[in-house]
Amino acid sequence: MLPPSLIALLSRVSRSFYFSVRVLPEAVAAQIGLSYLLARAADTIADTDLLPSSVRLDLLTELDLACSGDPSAAARLDRLLQTALSDGAVQSLPSSERTLLQVLDECLALLAQYSERDRVLMAKVLHQLITGMQVDLRRFPAAGSVTSADQVVSLRSLAELDEYTYYAAGCVGEFWTEICAAHIAGLSHLAAPALLARGVALGKALQLTNVVRDLASDLRIGRCYVPAPLVAQHGLSTDELFAQTTEPPSDWTKARALRHLTCDLLKLGLDRCDEAWPYVLAIPADQVRLRLACIWPLWLAVDTLALLGDVGSPLLTPDQPVKVSRQSLYALLAGTSTVTLFGRAVGSDRWLDSQFQQRRARALRSLEVRS
Repeated sequence: MLPPSLIALLSRVSRSFYFSVRVLPEAVAAQIGLSYLLARAADTIADTDLLPSSVRLDLLTELDLACSGDPSAAARLDRLLQTALSDGAVQSLPSSERTLLQVLDECLALLAQYSERDRVLMAKVLHQLITGMQVDLRRFPAAGSVTSADQVVSLRSLAELDEYTYYAAGCVGEFWTEICAAHIAGLSHLAAPALLARGVALGKALQLTNVVRDLASDLRIGRCYVPAPLVAQHGLSTDELFAQTTEPPSDWTKARALRHLTCDLLKLGLDRCDEAWPYVLAIPADQVRLRLACIWPLWLAVDTLALLGDVGSPLLTPDQPVKVSRQSLYALLAGTSTVTLFGRAVGSDRWLDSQFQQRRARALRSLEVRS
């Protein structure tokens, strides 16, 4: 179990993911929670455009080495962080993120106390996540200081988008699967190649949802995760996407093209959700906590994709972020918890599958209306 102070910090920095972490089985909750905190610290470093990208790259490199058990890297990281945190500009970071950077040494000390098997798995996923962040820092040199469309960089292909979603979240599904299979009796089958791939798809589904939802905010900082060939396929350009972050489409044709582009992205996300769903049902019904920890983010992704389909494109309402309402979130948590807890009595697999299919159908209908 993590110390109470880190659990409290986890609730402040993890947003909706906190629900899944807190419901995880005790055998893996601390490892996954600590890994999340370290990954979130890396993300804070990567996204802090108050520091030069070269400094952020150095910090990420030392953090990666420190997570792998290099004590000299931990010392170098501490010195670099102290210098960064003394910078007045960094003080404008949210208090939760500053606190996370300040307790990074405590998190690394806890990591060193786990078994070698756990340390290897945790260091592996952190290396993958940090690698993805470093790729982004090099790929988007103007991120955070964009003043014109020509500074925006797009991905070059769907393969690059798939790689991005793997390093941003797919690898987390892989880690989640491997560490649960190692610690929880009756879950070794999840590590079989076919199901492991579906665990990866779960992570990718969540990240693809983020890509669409955050399209406007990412464009504003110079990042376009929509592959340029897909943009061109709809008669659009990255320059035009960037322009939509500040002004509505100039004509009906452009608005329609934005909807069709968004529709293609939403279909990619739904395809990943479809791939991931059998992974959830492969978790034994008596593993209630683990099932819920997977159901919640996946269903929230499907519901968010449906809402994005209703809007047509996040670039049509760039200043109104799309998200599932708090009321809908609590209804999802309560309904799935009740049925999963009493699953054997009411046939939870049938109910869960019917609910997933209804959500999926709802999302598909939103695409049909807009396409």
